[in-house]
Amino acid sequence: MDPKLIRNIPDSSTISKDEQYVQTIDNKRILLPRPLSLSLLRNDRSALTTNEWTLLSNFLHAFDQQNAFTRIQYSLAELSSLPPKLRLKLSEVTNVLRELFSNVGPIIERSPDFHSLPVDTRQLLINHNLFVTGAVNAFFLCREVDIFHNMTAFNASNQLYGSELIAECRRNIAQYDSNGSLIKIFIFILAFSSSCSIVKYDNQVNITIMSSSINLVRIQNVYATMLWKYLVYLYGFKEAVPRFTRLVKNVLDLIRILTWITPNETRDLVVDSIVTETGRALVIAD
Repeated sequence: MDPKLIRNIPDSSTISKDEQYVQTIDNKRILLPRPLSLSLLRNDRSALTTNEWTLLSNFLHAFDQQNAFTRIQYSLAELSSLPPKLRLKLSEVTNVLRELFSNVGPIIERSPDFHSLPVDTRQLLINHNLFVTGAVNAFFLCREVDIFHNMTAFNASNQLYGSELIAECRRNIAQYDSNGSLIKIFIFILAFSSSCSIVKYDNQVNITIMSSSINLVRIQNVYATMLWKYLVYLYGFKEAVPRFTRLVKNVLDLIRILTWITPNETRDLVVDSIVTETGRALVIAD
């Protein structure tokens, strides 16, 4: 046999345990990359505790488990398959609206902290926070499925809310953080905030102080602290500040946009029914 065809295999004792090499015919060594650990906490230098990492993971899992993107895309496909005259009917658009908004209910329901609150506190949280939290969730989902590039959805939105309002909504959505995980976590923070609703004075309604308010403050602090630590872990303090500020500003801008919506009895009845159904399911769930 030609000696040139015989591979020269080095003694295994000369190979480092930390590095693996492949010997080529030209006696050149190729360094193979070492596989990285799959652990989220590998070389973790963040300030997050193990419990906070677990909470963060549970938030993202609860959101993703709803499979909202697929359901919305399916609803859009069904809407687009209808004859042109039927595509703009409110009864047909309702399915898309319901998928955009009602997804937030099961997400909140997955939180053990929600079930730790008394029923009256849950009811107040829903009354104060569900509409705006659902709207933030809907805006985020609109961005993720690129809904306004679907001409059927775009035309239906313009008919329901007006072209100027939809243009403002699109500008607001464009300002959302590119890291969708941050928005998912922030939705939980909004859901458990003291109040993120549009303030409308009504002298017929008594101002009620929430029971177990200390527990609610504790939940808010835990969630907000976890998000802040995660931001610092990902981007450092300097970049974390504007990103956190932008998350808050997005919600304030959205509330401002919602105040511009002109009343429409038929549309408002549909939206109110979706909010009511979602809220009722949350209150009675246990």
